[in-house]
Amino acid sequence: MKALVRRGRATRQIERRPDEGGVTEYLGFRVASSNYALPVAIVREIVRSGHLTPVPRAPAGVLGISSFRGRVITVIDLGSRLGLASSVVQPTAGPIKIPKLRILMVDIGQETLGYLVDEVLQVYRLAPRDIERATTVGTDVGMHVTGIARPQEGGEVVQILDPKALVP
Repeated sequence: MKALVRRGRATRQIERRPDEGGVTEYLGFRVASSNYALPVAIVREIVRSGHLTPVPRAPAGVLGISSFRGRVITVIDLGSRLGLASSVVQPTAGPIKIPKLRILMVDIGQETLGYLVDEVLQVYRLAPRDIERATTVGTDVGMHVTGIARPQEGGEVVQILDPKALVP
């Protein structure tokens, strides 16, 4: 490939990968004892938990608000939102000190929300054929799950979440 030159500096040509059949990347994480995933395309950033300000009369699962990079973000305890064990035993103002606890900054429409998760696992590359459509099984979690995948043969099941359904 021929290098491009702009104002005396050489820039690299971008190599394009062959089409891989619509493979989508998902960020895997753990809440309670289950594995979940969201599309990487909507995850803005992964941050360590920080100072939270409680919001009076907030919906269930909302831990409070926090300021990240100059923006005020609503932080939601994903465990509580899914009807599972809460990631934080008792929400308090101030830093949360649990080693693997992270907040996923997720873009949903024009808003950015923070989802508190127990642990970030890895990025999964899944084709549509790797994801089975989820059916509602009568649980609170079933309303939030769009698909189920087993990324590795014999590995754990990963539940693909619908980010819009998680908004309180």
